[in-house]
Amino acid sequence: MRAKRDSIFIVILVLALLVSTGAALTAWASAGSRQTVQINGGGSLTSGLNTTVSTNGTPSSAGDTGSSGGTGGGGFGGTGGTTGAGGAGGGGATGVTNDTIKIGGIFSESGGIDSTVEEDTVRACFQYYNAQGGINGHKLQLVSYDDGLNGDTAYSEAVKLDTSDHVFAIVGWLAPFGEARAAPYFEQHGIPIVGGLGVPEEFGSSYSFPVSPVFQTDGYLLGQYGVANLHFHHPAVFLTQTAGIQNVANGIKAGAAAHGVTISDSDIVLVPFAETNFESYLLQFQSEGVDGLITQLDPYSYVRLYSNMQSNNHIFPHLAGAGMDKQSVDQAIGSPLVGAYSFMPYREAQGNPDGNAEVALYNSTVARYYRNQVPNMDAFSEGSWVACRVFAQALAKLGSNVTRDGLAKALGSGDYQTGGMSPDLNYGATHGANNASHCALYITYTSSHRWQTAQSFTCA
Repeated sequence: MRAKRDSIFIVILVLALLVSTGAALTAWASAGSRQTVQINGGGSLTSGLNTTVSTNGTPSSAGDTGSSGGTGGGGFGGTGGTTGAGGAGGGGATGVTNDTIKIGGIFSESGGIDSTVEEDTVRACFQYYNAQGGINGHKLQLVSYDDGLNGDTAYSEAVKLDTSDHVFAIVGWLAPFGEARAAPYFEQHGIPIVGGLGVPEEFGSSYSFPVSPVFQTDGYLLGQYGVANLHFHHPAVFLTQTAGIQNVANGIKAGAAAHGVTISDSDIVLVPFAETNFESYLLQFQSEGVDGLITQLDPYSYVRLYSNMQSNNHIFPHLAGAGMDKQSVDQAIGSPLVGAYSFMPYREAQGNPDGNAEVALYNSTVARYYRNQVPNMDAFSEGSWVACRVFAQALAKLGSNVTRDGLAKALGSGDYQTGGMSPDLNYGATHGANNASHCALYITYTSSHRWQTAQSFTCA
């Protein structure tokens, strides 16, 4: 594979986070961002870690408490009533009091990226439940840290969430390096995880329950659709450099090969986060007869990619990875995006083209509590919402006996509804792999500058 040799960047993102980041876009999409505090250091547990806490429906001081929209009815994932807030059970009841359950999260919000929209989505979901009296009488409180895109820092924060903050579980987190480093710690210490990017370290554990496909599956579904449906005969691939990205590349190659197209390593280009110039690659691909692009890039890189295609007077047919549906990205690119396609592990939320009730609830709830995040919402913030809703369903099953082991057993043996945002998630049917999500749908950007569903869920 060809890498950008003259880059000084080693700051990179994991696939799932790439297109959810907003910091690189702040020059033209400052609305919806908020100031965050970078946590420096890593490796050993350090002092001076910064945390934000939200409880009883109150967002952190840095957040936006907008008032537009309404929460409406959920249809599933109910609160289980407002009684039964008594004893929480045995030693597994860490993070639980008579009226509060403390939940942890690690989010990469500095060091060049911004996943505050995912954090605020979790907070909005908690506020939705807290406004109804909580779940079985327990209000949900989020304790969160910014890992600064540093795996060692995330590990230190995981230790702190466990030994100092005493959180009950991890819900809807999003950290590119952090998850790979921190997930094994949480799993080894019996702290349930719901959601996340779906890095390999989050699969195969009885304490971890991803809501998105594993990277190899993401890649396979991209390669398959690009060849079988968009009829790419000679696709080229752009991927942001990150640990684990080889799994995505291998999946893309396998998906294409299943339909008779071979993608060579020389047609797969790895670029750093916030890549500034694609022109030479695009010109070379054009000369080699490339007839379509399959990509997984961060928001700034997508804007630059389209700018360079315009400069070269050639817009390639394009299949993007999840998160291309960020409103701020779409507005920055404009008309050249028309005709592009994007992979989605969840039903499209921008404009709710399918008229889905759960999507409507997600849209209105985030807009109600964090209206400035609306331009930054995308597939990955949807993942944080789905994680919260699955967690709430499992928690409601526990009644007053709220323990970590009880939550893990409930998740591992149940079939959890997503309201149609994705196929329902049945972890019990995965025989311990917990790869309950293995499907995607595809959207296309129309001449009316809206995303619409091109093909409903396809499963690998």
